[in-house]
Amino acid sequence: MAEIISFIGRNMWIVWIIVGIAVISFIIGKIKQKVRSSANSLLGGLSLSDLKYAIQSAKDAEIHPEPRTVFGATSIYLPQILKDFPDFHESDAISAVKKLIFEYLSIKYEGKEEFTDSIIEPGLEGMIDVTAAESKVTGEKVHAVAISKYEKTKEYATITYQASVGYSLDGKPLEERYAVQYTLKLRENDIEQKTLICPQCGGAFDSTSQTVCPYCGSGIIRDTIMSWRFTSIEQS
Repeated sequence: MAEIISFIGRNMWIVWIIVGIAVISFIIGKIKQKVRSSANSLLGGLSLSDLKYAIQSAKDAEIHPEPRTVFGATSIYLPQILKDFPDFHESDAISAVKKLIFEYLSIKYEGKEEFTDSIIEPGLEGMIDVTAAESKVTGEKVHAVAISKYEKTKEYATITYQASVGYSLDGKPLEERYAVQYTLKLRENDIEQKTLICPQCGGAFDSTSQTVCPYCGSGIIRDTIMSWRFTSIEQS
């Protein structure tokens, strides 16, 4: 025992070095613990590994964005639309919605001046915020289209479609959602009256507001494609 005490006395500097290393390690450990605690507090309880995963997920989403979800109620609204307008063709309307969106992208980004379809409300292109005239849009695809709203008054009937759209702008993939309004004016006070022919009795009459034949009471069959017009399109 005396020899051990004598050895320690002769080499006390080694003991102090060991004690110093232990103290420094203890302090560094406390500092790391404090830093982790502060980081978790700032990140709302997320760990640094969670943060790294979130950053990587964001990068992956930018390279391969997921299609936007469409919140529609076609099964609810379509039966009512068909009850009000038996000649309404849902497949034609959806095809027209897709064409409208593709032309919208061309006007917004590629410098196209106007819509080419006759069922577009005049002046609709003037409502588009043209952000680029020399960009290139490729890979346009409409993932889904659904009816999100239907409204009918004495003056008009409006179907609001929601569409999930994917495309690449100058090589950058984008996923967006659009709201499109498809409107049928039931009362045209600002245009010349048209002659309608009843498909049941053959009676002719001038009217743009009547929904039944004044002679036999049959419902007036209108041409869906020529009567309904797109009155609004915006990102939603």
